[in-house]
Amino acid sequence: MGSCSLAFRRRWNQSKAFSWAFVLLALLAVSSGCKESSQDEASDGLQPPVVYDSLTAESDDSSATVPSTSGDSEPDLPALKPLPEKLAVGDKSPGLEIAKWVRGEPVEDPLRDRVHVVEFWATWCGPCRAGMPHISELQSEFADDVTFIGVTREDEATVEGFLADNATGEKTWDDIIGYRLAIDESDWMNLAYMKAAGQGGIPCAFIVGRDGVVEWIGHPGTIDQPLKEIVEGTWDREAAIAEYKQQEQLQQLSAEVGKLLRAQDWDAALERLNQFEKEFGSSKTLLNYRVRVLEIAGRTSEAAVAREALVELAWDDALLLGQIAWTTATNGDPSDLELALKAAKRASELQENEDGPILDTLARCYYELGQLDEAIKYQRMAVEHANGQRQIEATLKGYLDEKAEAEKTDAAEKPEEMKADEAEAKKADAKEAVAEEAVAEEAVAEQAEAKEAVAKEAEAEEAEAEQAEAEQAEAEQADAEQEEAEQAEAEQAEAEQADAEQEEAEQAEADDA
Repeated sequence: MGSCSLAFRRRWNQSKAFSWAFVLLALLAVSSGCKESSQDEASDGLQPPVVYDSLTAESDDSSATVPSTSGDSEPDLPALKPLPEKLAVGDKSPGLEIAKWVRGEPVEDPLRDRVHVVEFWATWCGPCRAGMPHISELQSEFADDVTFIGVTREDEATVEGFLADNATGEKTWDDIIGYRLAIDESDWMNLAYMKAAGQGGIPCAFIVGRDGVVEWIGHPGTIDQPLKEIVEGTWDREAAIAEYKQQEQLQQLSAEVGKLLRAQDWDAALERLNQFEKEFGSSKTLLNYRVRVLEIAGRTSEAAVAREALVELAWDDALLLGQIAWTTATNGDPSDLELALKAAKRASELQENEDGPILDTLARCYYELGQLDEAIKYQRMAVEHANGQRQIEATLKGYLDEKAEAEKTDAAEKPEEMKADEAEAKKADAKEAVAEEAVAEEAVAEQAEAKEAVAKEAEAEEAEAEQAEAEQAEAEQADAEQEEAEQAEAEQAEAEQADAEQEEAEQAEADDA
């Protein structure tokens, strides 16, 4: 496992190099998804294919910014509907301006009477691809009430090529995706939804209720419960508006804390978090911020305490647990690896061990703990549920290559004396095996002889029994014959006596006459 430990040290050094960028990016947003650079593959195959929110910006396939069209200015658009300056939960939906429907029947504007989900994605986005099977399941489950619309700014040829690509097994993406796909050629949709709502990462979904009002904005991985409540009519819109406003306040907080971190004013950054907590109350996101600030400030013991509290608070939140596990396992501090493993196990359990990215994180935790065989085991499972994420497959290859190299190195480093001892041991084992085989053969022969002797003895006993039966039969027959002879003699004697008695009687009669 020598190469495994070397890889760990290499990643520990790398983590220090990008820790500034990591935390600053982490505190600039809370959405999950992909950034434009994620179209490039990781160099060594051991980088995460998906990270669960922008607080984990280490990965090429992680936190996302949707590239702007031209700075803050809007592009030259054809005559389309006016763009909203701002979009939030509780606002009227901007509607639709679709250039091309690639998959499924067109949807008419305005979005009313049914529940609509407008989801922004891209073919190169790993988390987008990972979520497509689940979105398809939701479309099937809520077919009578909900219409899903996947919107991308890519061209038709790119999307058609993607749909024809192999996704998993023998299925293409066109086989897997069970909802509408559309192209945002003019960027109107991205500007009207993503930019107006301040969303920088994909995948990102907007649920529009039956009355045309935006009910929810977030990562499609967490859409199930809100969607269910909206369809059933139990959704608390006012509570959702309040929660969304708090998220906007958290985004403002992240910008303020980011400035303090750039100035290396750790105490001021933590104090600003304290002030926010007093004003708005605690939350998982706020505690997550605190962990990140403590990490970058080098306050290891405080960060460990906060991180453990965060795991307990997020115990039923698979996405957040996965993010905590990933960042903890890759931040260069080995002291909390067991906590990272605990969080990753729980996250995978919540997802019934069928979430590729979370299984990838669980494998990484084992990897950082030096348990390469366990890492390979769970990485194989991750590949089964990867939904086309090539980096997960590349990670498995990296683990397997590392194991092969370690075994090769271990074999090459063995002393000659050890090799001789091993050869002698193998020779002794071979001799012992031959001896054991001879003993076994002798035992088999003895057993065969014993069986043969038993068989002969049984035959002899059977012959003796038959002879005894024959002798008994002869004796019985002789007895019967003797009894018959004696009976005949008795009968003859009786007859002779009767004759004599008759003669005497006749003589007496004659004498009387």
